[in-house]
Amino acid sequence: MEQINIGQNIKKNNSAATVKFVLLMTIIFVMTLIISLFPVMITFMFLLAPAIIMNVGWLFFAGSV
Repeated sequence: MEQINIGQNIKKNNSAATVKFVLLMTIIFVMTLIISLFPVMITFMFLLAPAIIMNVGWLFFAGSV
């Protein structure tokens, strides 16, 4: 019976360690993704802002005519 208990304990400990490892890797991945995409997002905002403003302006102009 002792061998069965040891097997069950190993299963519990390994699953807990696996969950902790996966969560740690997920947090690291998300932080890296945000840090690496932050400069790109700023550039996209500067490039897209005039286009969005012009499109909104044309919509208002078309609605007023």
